[in-house]
This record gives sequence, structure tokens and C-alpha cells, in this order.
Amino acid sequence: MGADYHIESIPAPIWDSYKHIREARFTAPPRGLDGLNLDCTIIDSNDYLISNTAIRPRPGGVTSSKRLLSELWNGEPLVYRFAAGESGPTLIGFNEVESWGVWSRSGYPWALFDCAIEGEIELSIRIRGYMQNIGKRLRLEMGCASADLLLSEKLQTHVFRLNIEQPTNVLAFVGVVERAVGASDPRDIGLGLAEIGIRRPDALSLEPDSLELEMSRDDLVCEGIHDREEPGCWTSSSHVSIQLPTSVAGDFRLRIDIFYMLHNHERQVEICLGEVCQSVTLENNRTSYELDFTGVPTTDFICMTGLGFGPSEHVDDPRMLGLGLSSLSLRRIHPWKSPFALTDRTRAALATLRRWFRESSLINALRNPRGILYTAILNPKDGRKNWEDIISGFVYAFRDDRDATLLIKITYHELAELYEDIFMYLIELHPFKCRLIFIHGFLSGEQYEQLLLHSHFIVNASRGEGQCLPLMEFMSAGVPAVAPRNSAMGEYIHGSNAFIVESSPEPTFWPQDPRQVYRTLWERIDWESLVTAFSASARAYRGPKGPYLKMAEAAAQAQQQY
Repeated sequence: MGADYHIESIPAPIWDSYKHIREARFTAPPRGLDGLNLDCTIIDSNDYLISNTAIRPRPGGVTSSKRLLSELWNGEPLVYRFAAGESGPTLIGFNEVESWGVWSRSGYPWALFDCAIEGEIELSIRIRGYMQNIGKRLRLEMGCASADLLLSEKLQTHVFRLNIEQPTNVLAFVGVVERAVGASDPRDIGLGLAEIGIRRPDALSLEPDSLELEMSRDDLVCEGIHDREEPGCWTSSSHVSIQLPTSVAGDFRLRIDIFYMLHNHERQVEICLGEVCQSVTLENNRTSYELDFTGVPTTDFICMTGLGFGPSEHVDDPRMLGLGLSSLSLRRIHPWKSPFALTDRTRAALATLRRWFRESSLINALRNPRGILYTAILNPKDGRKNWEDIISGFVYAFRDDRDATLLIKITYHELAELYEDIFMYLIELHPFKCRLIFIHGFLSGEQYEQLLLHSHFIVNASRGEGQCLPLMEFMSAGVPAVAPRNSAMGEYIHGSNAFIVESSPEPTFWPQDPRQVYRTLWERIDWESLVTAFSASARAYRGPKGPYLKMAEAAAQAQQQY
């Protein structure tokens, strides 16, 4: 067309489409994590207790210094069945799903939900033990709330009412022994999980103030007890457990009525309501015992340990007998102290207050005055993307900086294949105070724009790019980069719009070459320069605003020209 041809404008689709993001970023500074509300699977280093040998979910849920990124549960009932082919939450520390459910394979298994659960819930779980875990206490933890149950040999459904004060998306199973000795199955197996259900309790469903159990009539799930008969039930072993028809929590008085006793005179027995235990000495001339249990966490079982048992007194009865139990009763000692004895108005007021503290801009400003968010979007299975250097370089730059966060949006389709790598990085890099967040799943246009709007820097440490669309999108939105100037990125990455990561040519093979013969080059990242770029970018953002804003403008201009 020639140099004299008049051109009004040249379309730049990516740059043009993010005009509103640029304007918003230049009007108000990015808010970092406080601006994100994402509906996807989120693995957050702050959610875990990490050592150099192990990792497990952190009890206690969200603290005042941490904002959960998951969307809040909308209150619709959640039902997850763990049979083959059924969709459900992400399971960590479990074997492959089978036709009936799934076996755990770790001492710290947990389930990771896509939404954050908060408030009063009814949690139902269908579960069983395996070999060494049968009859053992298992604790379920959801944030600050917990419940205790006893694992049985067969699948049993347990229902608990929990009050989750701070939102959490983790259900942890604590107390599992994963390795069975002498098992025919070579796998590490601890417990079997078939179903999880979460719903809001019915309006009229209250924590009971009393329970009456008639051992001769009620259909109860028991271990170490013979079948029902007219007077009640006989114990058959030294350890007895009884699953309650509903969960209880608080202060209770337990009454045990006995119709007969064998082999237990003057024997000291431990009786537990959940994890709270009392000792009592049995006497032949007593037919009832009362014990007070205070501060009982949510539980649904009573157990007795140390019972005697032996031959019956009748020649025609070959059973081994101990105590003859006729009934058990539980009565709340202080009904007004029930953890759920709150009016709807009080609950609503507390929920509003908690929300205000989480969302208050003043509180956020006080707790995190210069929080900084680095974002990377990549496929970890693509060897060019070099996520190992990004993660390790970030941690070495910000090991003692709890206000620095690296968020990695994973674009690989199967997150389960990456768990081992992710958690191994957390273990190997421990200890660190900075925050690592990995997100997986489809983001709506609105949610993706949240990343563009509230990220302080876009990060790339690739060994080679054909174009790098995520980097172009973020820079078009006015987000400065931490990136190398190799391959296609050399066309738009400059010292004015990015903190440069040095790289140099390195022999490699073409991805499609099955021989893996070194016949081409890619760029090897200088790891020390990556750490330096991270540190320099943080100083630039946290210092006077002028230099950072100039870099943001230069990033957008470079994409317009490119």
C-alpha cells in the first residue's frame, strides 16, 4: 500500500478487549487476593501443616489473617457417592475408586470441596474401618469443627450436626493407621469411604437434650455385644462400643442400667462418651451407674474398655458373657449450654459480624498493608513452562514474607496427576512464610478478569514460547511482568515493562522426536536472576507508586504495538 497510505487505526484484538481492565487498574490499585472469588479447586499452602517429611490439612479453618478464595456454599444439599464413575470432591490420600467406594492409603487422608462450607450443617458420612482400624476412634475435622466416630467392620452411616464458624473446603480424617500387617491386599488401606452428604439442618432439628436407649428393643449398631434378648444385651469382649442414633455435644450425664453381672466384680472400667472418658469400679450389688461428662465434642458413640468376660453360668449357654446391659440414657446437664442453643436472630447477627470482619476494607488494610500477588498460568506437563523454577525461585525470594503470594493457574486437564508434585514441593521447600496457591478448573470470564484486575505481576520462566497468550493478556491489561526475553517474548518484553529473567541457549530435542536426539535449542533460565527479579519487583511495587505505574503503562503500550 505504500508509506503514503493513510491508516486510521490497526485493530489489536487482545489489547482492545481489555480496555476496561486497564482503566479499572489505573483508577484503583489491584487488591491482590482480596479481589478474588473463584469457583474452582484450590490448593493453598496456608491450609496445611507442613514439615520436611509430611503434610496434612491444618485444623481451624480460615483465620483472621487469611481469606479463603473459594466461593461460599449456596446451601443446596451436597451428596457425593464414591463409586466408580461418580463425580465428587477431590480426594487426597486415597486409592483408586472401586464399585462400592474408595479405600484410603494415607495416614492423613482428606476431601477437598470446590466450595467453602460455613455455618450450621448436617454432615452424613458412610464409612468403615479396615483391619487394624476397626473399633478405632476417627476424628472428622472441618475447620474448627470436629466430630468423633468409631470405625466398624461394615459400612455404617454417621450423622453429625456441626457449627463451622469460619468457611473451609477441607474435610480431614484424623487417626487413621494406614498400614495393615498380614493383610491379603498389598495396598496401604486404612478406612473405606462410600458417601458424604452435607445439608442445612431442618429448622426444627435440634441437638437432643436426652437420649433413651433400651438394649432389648432398640436396633443399635454395636461392637462387642451379643444379640438382643428379653432383659437386654450381654457384652462379649473387653471392649464394647455403641453407636448413638444421633450425635451429641456438650455436658451430659450418662446412666447405665445393668440386669446382671459376670466376671466384673471390683473391676475398674473406662467409659467414654466420644473422647471424654471416666473410670468406674463395678460392684456386684449395684444395678445402675451415673457418670458426668463435660465439654464433649460432637460424637455419636459410647465405648467401654477393660470389661471382664468369661463362661456363662448355664451349661447350655456356650457364650462368653460379661455385663448384662438393660438400658443407657443421656441427659444434658445444662441445656442452655448446648452449642446449638442459639436463636435464629442470634445466629444471623453472628454471621453478619463474621462477614463484616472478613470483608472490611479497614481490617484488610491493617492486616495486609502491601500484600503482593504474582500470577502464573501454565501447563505443568509442558516441559517448556518450567514451573519448578517459578515455585522454588518465589519461595527463596519471599521465604520470610507472609504478604507475598504466588498463584498458579493450572491448565492441565487432570489435577490428580499433579498432587504428588505439588505437595512434594511444599514439603521440600519448607519452612516458608510466603503463600503458594494452585488453582484448577474452568474460570468464567468474570473470574478470569478478577485475575487480570487484581494481580500485581504476571510471571513467566519459560524455556521457549511461540507467543504466550496469558502473558500478552495480562500485559494488555496493564500488568507488569517477571519474564525472560527469549523466543517470541523478546518481541514485547523490555526493561521498561518487565523485570527481566536472564536465559541462555541450551541443547534439547524436538517434542515430537521419539529418539530424543538433541537437534535444536531452547533457553535455560538463570535461576538466580529469577530470584533477583522477584525481589526487585516487590521493592518496586511496595516503594513509591510512580515507577510501578509507569511499568504498567509500558506493559499495555508494548502489547498495543506488538
